[in-house]
Amino acid sequence: MTAMLKKAELPHQDALSIQADRLERWCRDAALPFWADQARDIDGGWYEHLKLDKSPDAEAIRRLRVQARQVYVYALADRLGWYDDASYVAKNTFEFMLEKGYRPDGERGFVHLLKPQCTVHDPRRDLYDHAFYLLACANVGRMGHPIAMEIMEFIEDEMTSDHGGWLEGVPHQLPRRQNPHMHLFEASMAYFDLSKDPKWLELTARVYEIFKNHIFDPKHHIIREFFNEDWSYYAEPMGNSAEPGHGVEWVWLLGQYERLSGVDTSKYANLLYDRAFRGQSDFLNDEEDVEGNVRRETKRLWVQTEVVKCHLAQAERGLEGSADMAAAAIEGLFQYYLNEDGSWVDQIDADYNPIAKTIPVSTFYHVICMAAEAVRVSKL
Repeated sequence: MTAMLKKAELPHQDALSIQADRLERWCRDAALPFWADQARDIDGGWYEHLKLDKSPDAEAIRRLRVQARQVYVYALADRLGWYDDASYVAKNTFEFMLEKGYRPDGERGFVHLLKPQCTVHDPRRDLYDHAFYLLACANVGRMGHPIAMEIMEFIEDEMTSDHGGWLEGVPHQLPRRQNPHMHLFEASMAYFDLSKDPKWLELTARVYEIFKNHIFDPKHHIIREFFNEDWSYYAEPMGNSAEPGHGVEWVWLLGQYERLSGVDTSKYANLLYDRAFRGQSDFLNDEEDVEGNVRRETKRLWVQTEVVKCHLAQAERGLEGSADMAAAAIEGLFQYYLNEDGSWVDQIDADYNPIAKTIPVSTFYHVICMAAEAVRVSKL
C-alpha cells in the first residue's frame, strides 16, 4: 500500500501488535475522555460536530443517528474496559435518543433530524438511520434493548420493497442506496452475535443475497451505490459513482458474516480487496467512477479506518502481507489524521493538507471499531 507510509515501517513480526497497542492507548487515554468531555450537552446528547478550535457547535442541526453511533462507541468501550464511565455515557445517550427522537409525533420510528434545541427538525423516517438505531440497541447495556423488535417490525411493515430489500424511508424517495442495506447487514449481525437468535442471521442472509444480486458489480469488482426502484443502476453521473471506502467496508463485513454464518464469502471479499488497492500507494480517495477515474481526490478519515479494517479482515483469512498493510495504514492515520488530544482531522486533500471545516462526532464509530478490530486480530 505504502510508498508514502514505508518511511515509518516497524519490524515485520511486531508491526500490527505495536500499532494496535498504540490505538488502544490513544482511545483509552485521549479519545474517549476527550469526546465525552467536549461534545455532549447538559442533557447527555451529542452535538453534531466540534469547531476547529475544539469547541462544540451548539447551533448545528443534529442527525439523530449520531446519537446511536455514540451509543455504539461507548458501549464497545465499556465491553473492552477502555473507559470507566463508558456504560453511563452509552445509557445516558440512549435515553436521550429515545426521549428526543422516538415517536415524538406519535408515528412509528425515529425522526431524522433535531434542531439545535433538540426539537424535531425533520420528521422523516430514514432506513439508513434505523440501521444505526438497531446497532445501538444491540450494544447498549450489554444485553440488547427490547425496542429493537419494534424498530425491525416498523422497517418490515413500512419500508419493505416489492423489488427486494427495503425502501429509503418514509416517505420513500429515489435513488435507492446500497449504504442503508450495508448497515442493516452490520446491525443484524451484531444482534445475532449478541442473542444467537436465528431470525437475525436470516435477516443478514437476506441482505447478503441483495449484495450478491445487485450491490456487487461483477464487471468492475466494485460496490454500486445508487439504484432505481427495481435495482437497475441509477442514471449517470450519480449512478456511475463508486466510493472506495464502501468497497473496503464490505470486505470487513463479509469477513464478519463468514465468521458468524460459515458461508464462504472469500470470492467477493478477494475481488473487492484486489480492486480497492490496484495502483494505490497510500490512502484511498473519497470518490471515483466505476472505471476507477478519480472524481474526488480528497480523503476522509472514515475511509482510511475502513482500509485498516479491510486489511485486518484479509489478515484473519490468512492473506500474506495484510497484517503489515494494516499496521502501515494505522501509522499513516497517526501521521495525518489522529491528534494527540483525542480529536481528529476529518479530511485531507490530494497533497495531504487538512481541509475539513469541522470535527465530526460521527467519525468515532469508525475509529473505535477499527481500534477494537486491530487489537482483536493482533492477538489471534
